[in-house]
Amino acid sequence: MQKFVIASVLALGVGTSALAAPPSPSPRPFVLPWTFAPDAEGIEAIPAHAAGLGLLEGGAELGVAWTTRLSGRDPVSSLGLLGGTRLGPIALGLGVSGIGDGPGTKTSTTRVDLAVALRFSPRLAIGFQWFDLGSKADALVDDYSAFSLSASWRPLRAMSLALGLEHLNRPINPASPSIEEDPVARLSIALRPGTERFTFGLEGARTITDGDGLWQAMVTARAMILPGWALGGWARYENLEGGGAEDISGGLMLGLYQGTLGLETGVDVSNRDETPMQLSSLLRFGGDRKASLSPGRKQVYHLKLSGPLPERPSTSLFGDPRPGFAHWLLVLEMVAEDPRVTGLVLQIDQAPSWAQCWELRRAIGRIKAAGKKVLALETVGDMRAHYLASAADEIHLLAAGGLMLTGLAITQTYYLGLMEKLGVKAEFVKFDEYKTAPEPFSRTGPSDPSKEQTQALLAGIDAEWISAVAEGRKLDAAALRQILEAGPQSMHVAKSSRLVDGLVESDQLGQLVETVFGKDVVLVDRYVPLREGWRRWGGTQRIAILPVTGSIVDGGSGGDLPLPIPFVGGETTGDASFAQALEAAVRDPSVAAIVIRVVSGGGSAVASDRMNRAVLSAKQKKPVIVSFGDVAASGGYYLAAGAPILMTPVTITGSIGIFSGKVDLSGLFALLGLSTYTTKTNERADMMGSHRPFTDAERDAAKTTLRAYYDRFVAVVAKGRNMSEADVDKIARGRVWLGKDALAKNLGDAEGGLWDAVRRARAEAGLGDDDPVDIAYVGTLGALSSLQRVLASVAGLATGEDAEAAANAQPHAPLPPELRELGAVYGALAGDGPLAMMPFKLTFD
Repeated sequence: MQKFVIASVLALGVGTSALAAPPSPSPRPFVLPWTFAPDAEGIEAIPAHAAGLGLLEGGAELGVAWTTRLSGRDPVSSLGLLGGTRLGPIALGLGVSGIGDGPGTKTSTTRVDLAVALRFSPRLAIGFQWFDLGSKADALVDDYSAFSLSASWRPLRAMSLALGLEHLNRPINPASPSIEEDPVARLSIALRPGTERFTFGLEGARTITDGDGLWQAMVTARAMILPGWALGGWARYENLEGGGAEDISGGLMLGLYQGTLGLETGVDVSNRDETPMQLSSLLRFGGDRKASLSPGRKQVYHLKLSGPLPERPSTSLFGDPRPGFAHWLLVLEMVAEDPRVTGLVLQIDQAPSWAQCWELRRAIGRIKAAGKKVLALETVGDMRAHYLASAADEIHLLAAGGLMLTGLAITQTYYLGLMEKLGVKAEFVKFDEYKTAPEPFSRTGPSDPSKEQTQALLAGIDAEWISAVAEGRKLDAAALRQILEAGPQSMHVAKSSRLVDGLVESDQLGQLVETVFGKDVVLVDRYVPLREGWRRWGGTQRIAILPVTGSIVDGGSGGDLPLPIPFVGGETTGDASFAQALEAAVRDPSVAAIVIRVVSGGGSAVASDRMNRAVLSAKQKKPVIVSFGDVAASGGYYLAAGAPILMTPVTITGSIGIFSGKVDLSGLFALLGLSTYTTKTNERADMMGSHRPFTDAERDAAKTTLRAYYDRFVAVVAKGRNMSEADVDKIARGRVWLGKDALAKNLGDAEGGLWDAVRRARAEAGLGDDDPVDIAYVGTLGALSSLQRVLASVAGLATGEDAEAAANAQPHAPLPPELRELGAVYGALAGDGPLAMMPFKLTFD
């Protein structure tokens, strides 16, 4: 019985760290100041609760730990090194320590801990931990090794659960060579009563045995007294069932943190003669930024723009990951609220799209309203860049740069002349006169409806530009128009015309920041939010953002290729991927509301209809808000009809119309000396073949069929916008509208951007301003998407990947826009069914 008691005590208690036994207790424990399993989310989890390593954030973390016994007959000291990192869902950790063998010896035992964790979400992870002892002085210790399994689950912001199964291999304990150590089951719960600055925990453990087992109960508490200064304490009682060994122990912990650096020290006391008091410390650095004793110097956030910001997050294998547009809006919102940040430096090397510029201007306005200064820096500023920069308090131009402010233009390319020389003829049917998408292939110039709507778009954006820049630069509108007529502007003309406030050399940005913001600030390229407590656990409500970008297609979505392969690149959103992602968001209990972000000129009419049905179904279960970006037209509008729509005044939308057709290559075949012969069961079986033109009867039949699709499109919009079909038809007919005009015609609900849509979704979900809310993208493409599309294109296979994942919204293929447009339209015609696409692809010069 005495040997059994000793073995049980060693199994459950000798491995005691400051708060709990390591997952695999041993004769040589790795003691750390704070290892309460539900709290573990870094390197402290390596020897104590491997699943916690899967919750590591912020990259790799390293640490040095040391322990010394302050009293007792066996004052053993130890020194250890810990390192852990997480790569996606897989986390790896390694610990190596040297533990003295006791008084009167000069030997030590080497302990190696290995931890592997699998992260299912920021709230759930499982782990495997194995450790091995190496000793030259004791063969039994040298043979000792054990492993454990663990799990961490954080279902709520206020609750974290942990489960550990330890000693699963039943190792032989050196103190009792004839007895196997019993496995140990350990269950812990931690609670946070409405704050991330206080944690209360309970833990119970028992050996898994048929006879009397050793059980243990523990209570813990930890508080962030001040940011970066934490105090914790614990008390534990353990007893052998049926009477026998008892132990009462407890301890205190002090933690000090600054940025990614932390020092934790604990003092443990016990009524055991072997270890009445010991001191343990852990110096850790790296990983997630922690609440800090000092907020540091005042900061100025430096945001550098080099073109459109991705509407889908990018995790391409061929480039650095890039967050979605919502990320940057969130960062600017936090910059406005963070007391450490005194201002913003906006460096515009290349401006984003018109709608993104409008939304960034709104974000800049919120920063200025918070009493902070915004400085814009332009390299060679064009119309979009200066539109964005004019929202700042000051604009400085690179001394070697200039401004290209010469007005706006839309250039369209027409292919009819080339097609006639090649013997190629476009056969199109459309509804209606403003649906001018086929015109580049059937005319040598624009039709009158095309000229009308193009001029209206230019006039609308021009008016917005004049108004915004005149207000921001405090210039008269008439004087500003004269400046445009005389453009472009050299650096000296830009300054003398008051378009910019000053010129700056490329190596003098630091001096400019000191002049504008003061000498006591630091310019930061990466914003790290201010934290006053520990990292928030799971259970936070989320606003899901589902991007619809590029052409709308049947089936799965695809990402743009970062390779110069003609006609293979181009982002697409598939109806199947969209519906799958939307349904997943509806089923997810953590998603409070859904924002659908549309940046698409349309595509397949059938796919757009399916997506519309999915939106209407989701709307019955959760709040759904639609945000229109730069372009949300034709099929891009179709899918959104029936949900609340927010758009910017410079969004291009509408295009409620449809077209279909084919390319007749019979003339080209004749030119090349090719002939075809068709065997068919019915007269119109080869109607869509490219080897011959339509007959008059086929053309009439195609128009009749297409009319049914158009009527359905109009009916969907009429029902969704609570209008009559006759009223919708008046503003439809394929006509493209600018956002401000579309709003006036009831094609949208309110002026606003993506951030406004998130705020509205939050309100409709019943979430208050103080309720914690996360923003999460869904329905993106995985990192393998680009590679898969290349291989599929080479092999001639279709690509339809699932909805969970990412693609870079930036075009990479260095093709002329005319060829990309021609490839996109021809690729669309190669599919089946009518098309709901933009009348033309817009390129603003």
